Amino acid sequence: MKSTASATPQPLSAQLNLLAFLFFPILGLTGLYVLQNPGNLAIWDVFGLISLGVVGVWRWAWFLLRLLRSRIYLHWVFPKWRRWANKVPVEHLPHVCLLVPTYKEKPWITERVFRAIAREARDLVHPITVLVSSSSDEENASIVEILKAEDPELKTVRLVLMTQKDGKRKAMADGLRELAQLNLPADTIVALMDGDSELAPGTLRQCLPFFLMFPKMGALTTDELPVVQGSYLFSEWFHLRFAQRHSQMCSDSLSRKVMCLTGRFSLFRAEAALHPTFAMQLENDTLDDWLWGQFKFLSGDDKSTWFWLLQRGYEMLYIPDVVVYSIETISGSFVDRAYQNMRRWYGNMLRNNNRAIALGPHRIGWTAWYSLLDQRISIWTSLITPGLLVISFLQGNWVAVGIISSWICFSRPLMLLLIFWGRSSELRPIHFPILLLSQWASALVKVWTLMNLAKQNWSNRGNQSISAEGSGLERAAKLGTSRFLLGAQAFSFVIFLLWLSGSLSPIWDLEGWWLNRQVVAQQMPLEIVEAIDRGVIPNDNRDDSAALQALIARLPQSSQVQINLPIGEIDLFQPVEINRSDIKLKGQGMSRTILQAHFDREAGEAVLSIQPKGQGDRVTKATAQPVSHTAKAVVDKLRNVELSGFTMRQILPKSAVVAEYAIDSIYLRQVEQATVKNLHLERSGRNPLVLNSTQDVTVEYVAVDGSLNRGEIVMEDAVNTQTKGVTLPTSLSQGA
Repeated sequence: MKSTASATPQPLSAQLNLLAFLFFPILGLTGLYVLQNPGNLAIWDVFGLISLGVVGVWRWAWFLLRLLRSRIYLHWVFPKWRRWANKVPVEHLPHVCLLVPTYKEKPWITERVFRAIAREARDLVHPITVLVSSSSDEENASIVEILKAEDPELKTVRLVLMTQKDGKRKAMADGLRELAQLNLPADTIVALMDGDSELAPGTLRQCLPFFLMFPKMGALTTDELPVVQGSYLFSEWFHLRFAQRHSQMCSDSLSRKVMCLTGRFSLFRAEAALHPTFAMQLENDTLDDWLWGQFKFLSGDDKSTWFWLLQRGYEMLYIPDVVVYSIETISGSFVDRAYQNMRRWYGNMLRNNNRAIALGPHRIGWTAWYSLLDQRISIWTSLITPGLLVISFLQGNWVAVGIISSWICFSRPLMLLLIFWGRSSELRPIHFPILLLSQWASALVKVWTLMNLAKQNWSNRGNQSISAEGSGLERAAKLGTSRFLLGAQAFSFVIFLLWLSGSLSPIWDLEGWWLNRQVVAQQMPLEIVEAIDRGVIPNDNRDDSAALQALIARLPQSSQVQINLPIGEIDLFQPVEINRSDIKLKGQGMSRTILQAHFDREAGEAVLSIQPKGQGDRVTKATAQPVSHTAKAVVDKLRNVELSGFTMRQILPKSAVVAEYAIDSIYLRQVEQATVKNLHLERSGRNPLVLNSTQDVTVEYVAVDGSLNRGEIVMEDAVNTQTKGVTLPTSLSQGA
């Protein structure tokens, strides 16, 4: 028997383990402190950040509420019940029947189990009935010898022997039918227990009074501790699972409902356990699924008995100060055994979850009903943190990786400290990685199992398996539907995670995609022209400005145009002017396509001018006419202009005075939606780039050398100019 609260000093090893364990939350708290800059939160979209906060508050609030309920039950409600129970005289306790199915257990396990039963029988006034359903007559004979070793004349035990023929469910149902024929007292209590569960001293004496105290209670179950042979990791995993189960069961018992009556050891009223429909459901429990049709449950007998009681409105309790030892022998692969166990446990849970939720909160209580609903919700919420961690890692977002990892290191150890508080099981550092792996792996197993409820396997019961896939076209349709739904759920969850991480904004992105599609549909066709085919010949030391200007003038106005400049040096002895919209002037890359200007301010004031025809006050030999400030524009504005992928270089005579003769490299006036990118403005003269009365101009990755005005972009009435990767130079000296 285990006390609900113990003042026994911890051994030195436990204290050292606790100190080592505290390293994790300290590490996590340090990481959160280092990364506390509010600017780091900008790695997530604002709506994603709010959603993360809402989900986090909701999940932690539910965890803390359950923890608070469990502590109220454990330290306030149950101690009162225990005092009342201890006052019940042993002579008033009801008759007990133990139904123990055992299947090829190791002899040392069988001996421990049945010696404990014999000792329990000696502590009661009335003899107990023990019905054993084993795998063979030889196993039954060895059990009789064990019991007689404790009670030679079997005065305290009434023994009934049976052999299993068609599995555990059938054996248990037949055993219940056999007990129903023994004319047992009406107040008899029936225990269903496994052949590898060892009762701690005083188990029956401590549990039976509660059936007298609570007339509406149909069953109760107890705390468990693992006895594992063969695997340290498996042992610690079971200690963790039973600690979590203990906290959850205490919380549920505050509402006099539990989420599971474990098959290891649970006690039932005879009016329920010996009812014909109880044995019938235990033997032939089935589920009608929309996809798989009707199929029979293979394992999960404890879920069938639990649902029978839940359906009929019985109360169920958890007795936290009584321990049953669950004996496990592990061989082979730890990963494979853990996976098979999770498939069986969570498959049984999910197969019963829907039908229990369907009973409704008014029938089973709001807390129990929400707990059942939460079993479904937590499948996905458990994957949010590892999902965001993986996405951040793949994106190389190391700040996000640091924040998430620090939060995991800080929060999960605190969760474990609260769960193990008051447990006889020792909290160890290994429980931290086991908790993470079990939470995340179990969620993935549940996701798969949810779409494959009919696939069942019971590896430690003769490797039994059943499926309701069918054959032929029926099988293909069922499997195809299952896989499609599994993929659709996984895809939707990934999209949700990308939205939380700020990588996607589905509503805005879809709206933007639709608008872009409309824009593309309305766009003019793109015509690509090779300048070298129209007389712009590189590396010939001849003037190419006239050919380039003529090419621009001849291009049709009804389509988008892309002029591809050739590789090499293109010599310009006159300025080039662009007075049309929807044009791209594209070189073959910086230092590969080079525009060399061989003129000064007598020829024009910019190497390349982009402005509507008739605009401006600059005098050029190309137009041969001065243009007044007040001249009316033929075209209001130019749109969709792009310059990219070339170097522009001004070559002035060595004797020239730069301040007097230098010109601007690129001049834009009355232009909307323009892009200037991937340019090298070498010896850029007076100003590398002038923006006059422009709107929505993007300047990206432009390197500027040798400007009189420090390479700054001159903006005159420029609206919404965006710059990125602009490299500014040192000033060009006078007379260089």
